[in-house]
Amino acid sequence: MTIRFTLFFTLSFLASVALGATEQYDCRRIADGGQEGYRIVADETAELAIDGDKITSRIRIEAVNKDATFASCTALPNDGSNFSRWFVAECKKLKSADGGTLWFEPFLYGAYAGISPVIDRNYILYDKLAEVARQVGVAMPVRTFIIYAETKPQYEFFCQRRE
Repeated sequence: MTIRFTLFFTLSFLASVALGATEQYDCRRIADGGQEGYRIVADETAELAIDGDKITSRIRIEAVNKDATFASCTALPNDGSNFSRWFVAECKKLKSADGGTLWFEPFLYGAYAGISPVIDRNYILYDKLAEVARQVGVAMPVRTFIIYAETKPQYEFFCQRRE
């Protein structure tokens, strides 16, 4: 499965480079509400643009004072870790999207993010994502974008391709 997963990402990556097409995604935050189940957090969103090996993001969350992004996003080597099984790219160094000063809650210091491959039935977390999507009444995500801080997932986004 790992070889197929890596091969799929590589072929998707090469196809996007060959076609010169930028994949654009609108992402909605899905939060675990404990006993009440999962819910959509409407005012916290993210946007992703994937153009070959160039990945950009725009993140709107309450824990920062303005739109944020990550300074760098790179493809992940498959090292056998759970992180590399769940994600094909990793983003680091939270910063302001407009280049100005970014204020954020202290728990976000050192935050990083993972971007999943295009999700299909072979994706390791497919069943869980399908269950959550049904519960909150949204379509199955095409990708996920997860921001980690203090080694835990803090913000989980379901992403749909922008038409």
